[in-house]
Amino acid sequence: MNISKPKIILFFTLSLFLIGLHSGLADSPLPRDYYPIISILYGTDRELSHNHLTSKSSPDLIFGEAQFVLHLHYFRKSDNDQTWSQLAQNPKKQKGLQPLIPLDEKNFNRALHQKTQNETFLYVHGFSTTFEEGAKEAAQIAYDLQLPGEPLLYSWPSHGNISMGDYKVDQDTVNQPEVISHLKNFIRQVLKESGRGKVHLVGFSMGTYLLTRALNELAAEGQNFSKVGAVILISADIDAEDFKNLYYPALKTALDDKLVLYVSSRDKALQLSQSFHHDRPRLGQGGEKTTSIDGLTTIDATQSSLDCGICHGLSQINGVINDMYLSLHQGLPLNKRLVDHYEAEGKKHYVLFDDAHSIETIGDHNFAVAGQLGTYLNNLKFIWLPDPALEIAGVINHGFLPTELELRWNANTENLRFYLNAGIDYYDQGNNATAWTLHGGPGVELVSDSGLGVGLEWDGVAELSRSPAVLNDSYLDRFLKNDGFPWSGFRLQLIKYFDFNKLLN
Repeated sequence: MNISKPKIILFFTLSLFLIGLHSGLADSPLPRDYYPIISILYGTDRELSHNHLTSKSSPDLIFGEAQFVLHLHYFRKSDNDQTWSQLAQNPKKQKGLQPLIPLDEKNFNRALHQKTQNETFLYVHGFSTTFEEGAKEAAQIAYDLQLPGEPLLYSWPSHGNISMGDYKVDQDTVNQPEVISHLKNFIRQVLKESGRGKVHLVGFSMGTYLLTRALNELAAEGQNFSKVGAVILISADIDAEDFKNLYYPALKTALDDKLVLYVSSRDKALQLSQSFHHDRPRLGQGGEKTTSIDGLTTIDATQSSLDCGICHGLSQINGVINDMYLSLHQGLPLNKRLVDHYEAEGKKHYVLFDDAHSIETIGDHNFAVAGQLGTYLNNLKFIWLPDPALEIAGVINHGFLPTELELRWNANTENLRFYLNAGIDYYDQGNNATAWTLHGGPGVELVSDSGLGVGLEWDGVAELSRSPAVLNDSYLDRFLKNDGFPWSGFRLQLIKYFDFNKLLN
């Protein structure tokens, strides 16, 4: 195979360019993917079967410890290392929930006392959540909050399925007296047996209703809440009027301004819930439906959740978790956090405008430079990545100017990527010898954690039009006729991905 001099020069120059870029960024301490292992103490009234917690109800509380391996693309800056977190040694084999460690009540209380000497939180999950999904949510919040005590999870027997029928089943479940009693007893046990630090209570979605009911019963029984830090209700799926009239009066007396509510007007799940409940607004809705009550700290996260899908998982939105971090981890009051005060008709709440505080994004690649070597074409690409799976490239064809526009879809965004690409090309060899073509095909790419990658792509060309000046059997004519195809369709690619924000900083 004969390789032309321009190809050798392009390959040599591009190789030096990419090696230089790689060397310049090699001292970055952060990998592209981050796999912390989070340990969690749990209580549940799910039935245990073959070391698996099912959606069936257990008549008694079950205790244990779980570990969950998270897969993150960011690094939470913190001022200390937590004993309940470590890095996975072999993340590809360890990802997700690890085998459970059941504990009897005595050993659970001992672990509770030893591992929660300092500040921690108890998480109650929402509708349509398996034990594994609840553990993942608790682990994610634990990693983001970086509180020193081991996190706690209470998992009630949600069916873990998404449908209106399953919603009704889960709602009936959290209304059952024995389910409310189980959470009430677990909270009482945690407050009694945990260490010296504060315990924050965090409820999400339908879990906020269960938490509210349990706290009301504890308040009626005279429970001492002095060890409770904050009670945080996120995306609360509770009837707003019922909360104001039935639950809040007792909670306000017992919890003394410890209640915090995060809401959003973009929450589509709560909009569906409102329709399901005969158009009665939900407590977690923001905007015009924001619930403002004296003694309740309501924080509207609508502005911080501009690109959040159904916007129900507020605990996964940077702005909300950052505000919780500033409040619980750093102990900052509202006037020193990233919120605006809002007051109308004597009622006040806060509007959150934070979206990326104290988080360093890992591998948030949003543009790239690539070089391709092929039998007929040598390309230089400038690539924009609007999301992890989609790439849009402007291409300069070596020898054929001026340009090519290309779209690429990655089947996955791991280090080994299989993809499909398609584009439209305009070729100009001079002397009015021009042509338009479509091209496209599959490819595979291997990308290192630094963003440096190599790939092999296979493209077929379909001619759209050509000028009369394209001579028969010319270089461009042979290219348009796919001369030597399929071998001529192969292209070797070298690529470097960049994070624009890191370059600016």
